[in-house]
Order: sequence, then structure tokens, then C-alpha cells
Amino acid sequence: MNVEYFSEGLDCLMYCGMKLTPEQRILIENSLITLQNENRFTGMYLWGRITATKNDYYIAFGYTNDCLKDRKYFYSLDQFQWQLLPFVQSPTIFQATILAREPFIGDPSMISYVKLDPTFEIVANQVVGIGNPEVIKLKEEERLAAIVFIINEECAICPRGALYKMVDGRVIPNQMFRGLNDLQIDNLSYYQIYRLPRNDLKANLSKRTDYNYAIDFLDTIDSIIPVGQAFALNLQRNERLVVIKSCLWLGMTFFHKLNSHKHGFLYLGDGKKNFDLLFMH
Repeated sequence: MNVEYFSEGLDCLMYCGMKLTPEQRILIENSLITLQNENRFTGMYLWGRITATKNDYYIAFGYTNDCLKDRKYFYSLDQFQWQLLPFVQSPTIFQATILAREPFIGDPSMISYVKLDPTFEIVANQVVGIGNPEVIKLKEEERLAAIVFIINEECAICPRGALYKMVDGRVIPNQMFRGLNDLQIDNLSYYQIYRLPRNDLKANLSKRTDYNYAIDFLDTIDSIIPVGQAFALNLQRNERLVVIKSCLWLGMTFFHKLNSHKHGFLYLGDGKKNFDLLFMH
């Protein structure tokens, strides 16, 4: 949620029950403007809130030069003071984060122990041995950083054309973006995942007849597995507004106002993935 049109963006998300109290709005907006000025960020955004049993975590991010590669993430327990989220690289931390079943507590220094899946020794397509599952020591601050990264990778959205790739490789918000129109707004191929692309550039470009190297380098949400089930699109034609919800990470919601540059996403949830999606009708 861009700080530039913070209140207007939150008003758009009220259509689907995504709310912050008036006090929270004022406190978060003012503290994020201060955080942006202190770090000299070009752009500053509220990412969302992860609910915990004691204190909820509020997440924000900002960038200086490249809005995909040099994003810095912060968390806050009081919506006023912001701490830098650690950068997690260890695959075992990500694995333990997905397997962690307990709710977040709200204490960044809290340690939990997560049992990983057992390893299998396979010879000639036959299982000949099962290794003991490894137990990982997981700090809540690391788990928080990992879950934010995972959610971002799977369902953070921007409309096609909102991000622009410069000739030097930097990705910046497109100042010429004027929003999607009535013919594009309900087509999932016009929405992209707001992260570095995983698909090959040729694969992304080949999907479109009207491709543009500068804006079609990102993966589109219509290719996210399970295809056709990962997102639910809701069009409010009277309000000139589209709302897209993630079905994998309940609580992640995106909005975009037709024929305008205004768009954003916000996650308000408990950090649990919806593994039942394939069994839901």
C-alpha cells in the first residue's frame, strides 16, 4: 500500500472487510513517512499485518533505486517504531517456516523447534532407508522474514505496465502508467507478480501478441499453480474498482482503480497457507 495515497487505498480495500482503525491509519502513515525520510527511500509501502497471540506484526518496505531488487523490509509491534527484518537465505529456515503450525506469538526473540520432513534414501527407485527428521531451531524474527518473502513470491500483485524495466536493468514504477481500461480489467493476464520473474523472458513475452520488453518481463498471475484457482477477481464497476484476493494466502488482497495509476496490495492474515484449496469447491 503506497504511502502516497494511503487513506484512499485503504478505503478501496474496505469493500472486502480489510480495515484499520482511524488511530492505526494516522499512526502508521506518519511513522512510515518518517521512516521513508530517515532512509531516503524513493518509495515507501505498508505491506500488511500478521496477527499474533500477544502483539501483531506490522510489515512495511521501501526501496531506493530498484523497486524489486533493493527492497528493505521492516516490522513494528507498536505501529510507531520500525525494526529492520533480517534477510533469510537458509533453505532449512524456509522449510521450517512452511511446516511451523503454531501461531505467531509477537515476540521476535522467541525460539520454537520445528521437525522437518524425514529424508528418504533411494536406490534404483526403491526406498532402502529413512533418515531421522531434522529438528530446526526457528527464531520468530526469522520465521516472520521468511513468511513475508514466501507470500510476496506467491501472490503480491501489480497491474501490467505499472513497473518499467530500464535499459540498465533497474525496475522502477512507470510514470506513464495510466491504469488498465474496461477491456483489460477482468483479464488475469493483465496482472503480474510483484517480484523478480521466475519464468524465462521468452516464455513471458510469447504469451502476448502486443508484448513490450519494458513491461512484460514479469510473470503473470494466470500462470500461478493451481491455474485458475489461485486468485479470485471481483469487479466493482460502479466504483470503477477491481479487487483480487489470493486463495492460497487468505488475507492478501489487491486493488486497482480503473484508468488510474492507483493500485496496491495489503496482507491482513495469520501467516498460514491455505493447503485445503484443491479440496474446496
